[in-house]
Amino acid sequence: MTDVFISYSHKDRDWVSTSLQRKLEEHGFSVMIDSRDFRAGSFSIEEMQRGVLESRHVLLVLTPAYLLSEWSKFENAMAQTLDPGAAQRKLIPVLREACDIPLRLSALHYRDLRGDDEEQWNLLFRDLM
Repeated sequence: MTDVFISYSHKDRDWVSTSLQRKLEEHGFSVMIDSRDFRAGSFSIEEMQRGVLESRHVLLVLTPAYLLSEWSKFENAMAQTLDPGAAQRKLIPVLREACDIPLRLSALHYRDLRGDDEEQWNLLFRDLM
């Protein structure tokens, strides 16, 4: 089982790959991300489902672009379906840019990574253990 599946908007790809993914892997977490781990020739929806099902956590990279993406909505809805009461903390939101977080996601505590606050990064690493 993978530690983390990253759900993000492709408009945020640079930060996700150069910062988030890199830091997670440097701290020993196994990461599933579409750009590297989705299999060629497969249906995107099935790969998203595989990411959600085969990962302990789904990180939501919250930005305005993420919240406008239908694909992102689909990924986080699948994950929330598996853990509607958040007992397993399947969904872990990460706030990358200020945005209006939908009610169903705003009930979840998030890590604020809008800056490069080392304390917030360390809390995220702890959350994923």
